[in-house]
Parts: sequence; structure tokens; C-alpha cells
Amino acid sequence: MEEQIRLAAFKWLEEQVLIHGDVLPRQLLEQGFIYHGRRITVIGPQGIWKPKVFEQIPLSLTTTAGGPYDDSFNGDSFILYRYRGTDPQHRDNVGLRQAMLKQVPLIYFHGIVKGKYLAEEHKGTVPLC
Repeated sequence: MEEQIRLAAFKWLEEQVLIHGDVLPRQLLEQGFIYHGRRITVIGPQGIWKPKVFEQIPLSLTTTAGGPYDDSFNGDSFILYRYRGTDPQHRDNVGLRQAMLKQVPLIYFHGIVKGKYLAEEHKGTVPLC
């Protein structure tokens, strides 16, 4: 079921870009969409976001302009995303590694200015401690 929800999230984001343009407001992303009667949020208070219906692998990553982590891209367009905290066994960090190993696509929300994000699909996220 997670795979279908993930695909529905990507489709919903494509529709939102057609409606609102490339830069999406956080409030819209926090509201998310309805999938088979359940609300699926695509962004949350943490940078690594896993909706309640997902077991382990997150749906999205978020960075903010001037945020506390030095997330970046490497030369091969992979996201270099910092772990949550310092514990590599934290559930969010374990989920990120699973996404990388299984090549599960993630939504990357790049904060442009406060409350405004560009959304991109990424595979091969490289989490770093």
C-alpha cells in the first residue's frame, strides 16, 4: 500500500504545481491529500517526514533556507542529507538508509524562502552522519 500512496503523492504534487506553479506554500503541503478516505500529509514538522500510514521509509525530506543542517547535492545530483541528530539508529535515519538501499523515491522539498518550497523527486539519497 505504501508504494501506491507514494505514487499518489507524486501525482498530487504534479497537479499542485500545475495549479500553483513551481513554488508551493507550506500550508498546502501540510494539508496534503485524501487517499482512500485517509489524509496523507507530505510534509511535517521534522525535516524527515513519514506519514502515519507508512511503516519505516519516509515520504519526504525538507530543507529550509538558512536551516540548522548543511544539506547539499553532490556532483552526481544526489542529496547529501544530514541525519536527524547524532544517533544513526534513530528510526528516521534507519528509514533514510532503507530508502537509499532500496532506491525508493523520496520527495525533496527545497525551502526557497520561509513557507515556500520547490518539490523534486529523488532516488539515491545519500544520508550522512
